[in-house]
Amino acid sequence: MNAVTGDEPEQRKDPEIILVGLEKTNFYLVKGDDYLNQLLLVDGDFPKPVLCMNFDSLFEAKRKLGELFNPGASWGIHPDIVARLRDANALIETNA
Repeated sequence: MNAVTGDEPEQRKDPEIILVGLEKTNFYLVKGDDYLNQLLLVDGDFPKPVLCMNFDSLFEAKRKLGELFNPGASWGIHPDIVARLRDANALIETNA
């Protein structure tokens, strides 16, 4: 509890939707399957912001995320959807 305001300090919360981008052309949903349908809709209602971790290659992604990251087992997200999220300021991108 914060003695000055009586409020709990704000805790950092990881985004509920996380994408992995490979070579800035292929995107995969790695967290947030429950929001997939809403994410795909132009006027969908989903938690924002969406985090996108960009990697130069699959090798780099596996090196950082571990061998359990498998694009073949993840939902692919069309680059136009990622561009729409970018345009709507609903996307946080990091270069990992």
